[in-house]
Amino acid sequence: MRTLTTLAAIGGVMLLAGCAKNAAIQYQSLVHAYDTAGNGAYYDAQTEPTTQTGERVKADRSQWEAARQKLAAQKEAWTRALGSHGPSASRFYAPDAGTMAEYAALAEDRDAAEDLLAAGASRDDVTALAVLWNPDIRAAREKMRSKLEQYSQVAYLDDILLQHNAFAKQLTTTVGKPRQKEMMAMEYPFPDGLALKGRIVTEDVRVAERDVDIATRDVVTAARIAYYDYLFVGEAIRINGEAEELLNQMVYVAQAKLRVGIGKYHSVIMGQVELARLGDAILTLEEQREIVVARLNTLLDRRADAPLGAPTPVADDDVAAALDDLYLAGAQGAQELQKQRLMIARMGLMIEMATRMTYPDSTLGASYFEDRMKLSTGTKPTPPTFQTQRTPNLANAATFATGTAYVREAESRLSAMEEMLAGMTNMTELAIRKHHFGMDRARRSVALHRNSLLPQALQALDAASAAYQTARVDFVTLLDAERTLLRIQLGEQAALRDHRTHLAELDNAIGSAAPRKPLDLDDLGTTERDEGVDDDGAQE
Repeated sequence: MRTLTTLAAIGGVMLLAGCAKNAAIQYQSLVHAYDTAGNGAYYDAQTEPTTQTGERVKADRSQWEAARQKLAAQKEAWTRALGSHGPSASRFYAPDAGTMAEYAALAEDRDAAEDLLAAGASRDDVTALAVLWNPDIRAAREKMRSKLEQYSQVAYLDDILLQHNAFAKQLTTTVGKPRQKEMMAMEYPFPDGLALKGRIVTEDVRVAERDVDIATRDVVTAARIAYYDYLFVGEAIRINGEAEELLNQMVYVAQAKLRVGIGKYHSVIMGQVELARLGDAILTLEEQREIVVARLNTLLDRRADAPLGAPTPVADDDVAAALDDLYLAGAQGAQELQKQRLMIARMGLMIEMATRMTYPDSTLGASYFEDRMKLSTGTKPTPPTFQTQRTPNLANAATFATGTAYVREAESRLSAMEEMLAGMTNMTELAIRKHHFGMDRARRSVALHRNSLLPQALQALDAASAAYQTARVDFVTLLDAERTLLRIQLGEQAALRDHRTHLAELDNAIGSAAPRKPLDLDDLGTTERDEGVDDDGAQE
């Protein structure tokens, strides 16, 4: 019995060893078959659909890649233009390249620029440094730079969807090694959609560029107007100082007459009162000059109390174009109108994009995992597992009403923007007319003071001074002649400042520098309706 039992055990062990050896051989065979197996003809036929002519459909993304490369090239071009400090399409402030390069080098050398400003910079120097240093312009440029990053984002959604298809839906379970395979439905991200997104981004960048132009225009205009105020205050201080010296001489003569008994005491008192008034006016003008200096320093991104040298004289110009030509130039060149037109164009592209997304694109439903088989009851046919034709994606059919409502809303907004453009055009023409009239009136006022009133006031003062010394007129008459001369001299400088200011504002309204010609004051006259009437038509 023991012998039989032992023999049976040995036989069992040998049988198990043989089975294990056969299993190992079979397992190695299965691994080899698994590694070397292909996808199969059925899989290849279904995942690589054919056309009606029998040709294989190839996955071609070259057009989409070309559209994305074009967007990258546009971004690079905008970036270079933004970093060059060159003039934009509006050309409101557009010095030549050599001059701008010199000012850019000066702006980099802060110490040299500060020395120039402390010694006394010209209007062009102050304007250029304000353009390069002003924080509002820098902020607008940075906003434009942020818009450029949208070029890298327009293809982001397509890339994400493609990665999702590649890594979440593409694992195959056919015989053979598991592989990742792109879905045919995502092999064709439409290049026209990507190009449309790029056009929208381009319009956004152009709108941001107009914002940079507006900031530059406003800073340039503010710097020029502040500089003209700086010139006026300096001239007013000089004129009041000369009047103070003249009044001192008059008071000296009155005191001399009083000492010899031929003068009156109240004449001396009146002269001293007038001297005190002039001294207070000079102090007020000096404080006003500090405010103007603070305005210029703020535009230059400097401390409000930073030293600023005396202003240098400017050559006075006049407008060489007719009013109708200025209207036409403003309609084309005003930055706000350009920006509104760009926003209208952008809204049109948004409507086109919204319409395109409301009615979904058809899809090429050829994918190993894109199983469209549905549960069916009765005799309803079951859709095939693989579809190689292009079919509309009806899953979004329920959203058509919402999408079309959004399109109608966008179309209404577009109509409102077009009406706003018409209103803005009218306001631009009004601003042009207002500043053109103000400039014309200031020009006539300068001519009136310089050619007529000032010579007569000088003659009247000379005559009153000579008559006072011979006791033919009293001191009050002499003092009135001095006051009249002072008022006319200050009036001439104020009119000249107003002319310069209205010219700067006119350029601001047009959006570019109006054609210039030298200021000619010889042939200008006045009319009764213009004398004593301010810009708003009120009596002075």
